[in-house]
This record gives sequence, structure tokens and C-alpha cells, in this order.
Amino acid sequence: MDFLKYINYSFEDFLNDDAFLQFVNEQKKSDLAAWNKFKTDYPQRTKIAETAFNAIITYRTQDTFFNESAQAKVFDRITSTISNQKQSRKIIKFPLFLKVAAAFTVIFLSVFIYNNFINKEIRETDFGKIRTVVLPDGSEVTLNGNSKITYAKNFNKGIREVWIDGEALFKVKHLNIDTNNIKPEEKFIVHCSDINIEVLGTVFNVRNRHEKTSVGLLSGKIRIDYKDLTKVKKQFIMAPGDFVKHGEGNNLIHQKLEDPERLTAWTTRQLVFKNATLEDISLVLTDDLGYHVNIDEKLSKQKIEGEISVNDVNDLIRILKTTLHLNIETENKNITIKE
Repeated sequence: MDFLKYINYSFEDFLNDDAFLQFVNEQKKSDLAAWNKFKTDYPQRTKIAETAFNAIITYRTQDTFFNESAQAKVFDRITSTISNQKQSRKIIKFPLFLKVAAAFTVIFLSVFIYNNFINKEIRETDFGKIRTVVLPDGSEVTLNGNSKITYAKNFNKGIREVWIDGEALFKVKHLNIDTNNIKPEEKFIVHCSDINIEVLGTVFNVRNRHEKTSVGLLSGKIRIDYKDLTKVKKQFIMAPGDFVKHGEGNNLIHQKLEDPERLTAWTTRQLVFKNATLEDISLVLTDDLGYHVNIDEKLSKQKIEGEISVNDVNDLIRILKTTLHLNIETENKNITIKE
């Protein structure tokens, strides 16, 4: 089974795909091997793919259902595939406490699906594409390639919250007058995999990839909420020009940028690297532009001193060949780097 078509699938897309439903139902060894390879090759898609997989499994293995009207509509197709396969279900009588537990399981699953998927707006981009999204409050979010934001359909009610996977430039519309006394309905919070960013008035760039986040502040003020190595919750107030990095299980690394505007070079389709290793460059090509880079491990830490600024991947490759004297082969979206 070829899982490549699922690279840009949303949660609902998985549930509406007959081939995926059949795969989850049958789980053939050959398909499972391809499934595991898909998750390894595209780790940025693993979370949503596994959520859909587990949701289908949870639904189909439930023996007792209460309050069926509360079940999410997206599961209608799952029920349909079960009926089409004419599988018989053994009727089992459970004690009352197990029935109550089963009922709460279904209700919890339904609420979870509604809050996290059905009641959410999703805006995403393909590899190499850039898109600007205007949120209901007038804030602007520019998405880099292979990036996604999620927010509630009732975004303007209560705290304004956005979840990001990838890279984005935020230009937030301020509802508050006093940044030292922000009311709940005036807050704007960006959730990453390892930190939360509370906006206190600002323009900032966020990159959230592989469970690691970097944030650069161009103007205004933001607060970073994170956990240090001892799992203690901490906060850091950023000023313009501040740049921080954080990963799960790591301390916050802070530095000052000479030119914060360089963080947004990607919005004009520029590839900008400063003192970058081949590993750093490979990650950008893979995560943002959808290339598959094969590189000898001993070469991955080689660094190009100074700054590179190009508008095209071919120009970047020519610079790498000339500067580091490497053998670089390209074929479609595949790049192989050798000595």
C-alpha cells in the first residue's frame, strides 16, 4: 500500500478514505511495514495520522454505546465500512459499572474529536508554498511551506488561541490598551509542541519542527512559558531582537539578533543561512520544500562560514559544491551529498 498520498491529509481526510479504513481494519503485515516507513519518513505527519488510526480503532472496538447522538458525524463512514463487511458482533452483557465507564469513554471521545477537530479551522500549506491567513480578529499569519495552524471556529469568543506545526510569521492585532493588565478576552496565545507564547503586543516568527521551537521577536513584547530541565515551569519576557530556542527536556537558549528581519527572509522565498551546517541546510530543504536529502553522517556537521542568501535551490547547491568541494547529485526532489 502506498501511503505517500496521505502526506497532506487532514484528520477528516483519513476518516473519509476507504483505503485507509480498510488498512486499519485488516492491518496486513506488508501494509504495516509501509505504514511504519511512512511515519519514519514524514515525522511531521505522524501525529495526525496516528490520531486518526487510533480513533478508528477505539471506535470499532467499543462494545457498549450510550448517548449515540453525541458521537461525531465523521465516524458515519467507519460505521458504514463495518456494515459492508458484514462482520457479526457478539453480544456481551457487562456489569453496570462497566457500562457507565463505556458510556463515559464514548462521550469523552466525542467531545475530544469535536473540540480538537470538528470545531477547529485548519489552514495549511504544501511544500514550498507560502500563504497568508487573516484570522477572524484581523491578525495575519504567514505560513511557510509544509506548515499548519489550527484555531477554533468561534475564535473571537474568549482567549484567542492558535496551534502551530511548522513555521509562521505572526502579526497580531491588539485588543488590549494596557499590556500590564490584559483581560482574558484580550489574550492571544500560540501553542507549540514544547512551549506556549502569550502575545503582549507584537510581530514575531515561530518555527516549530521535530519537537523543537525557535522564536524571534521583531517588534512588541511576548512571554514564553516553558519547562526547564527539572520540569519546573518558567517564563521569559522577550524584547525586540530577542531570539530563543527550546526543545523538550532542554533549557531555554537566548541570544540577541543583529538583524531580526532576516528571520522573515523566507516570506519572500529567500533561502538565508548564517554559519549553517549541512545538517541545518538539509532540514530546511526537507521540512519546508519537501526534498529528500541523503547525506553521509560524517559530512552533516560541516559548516559554511558566513552567510548564504539565494532565491533558488539550484543556486544553493552550486555554492555548496564550490565552497565545500562536495559531490552533489540531484534528481527531482532527491539530493545526494557525498565527498
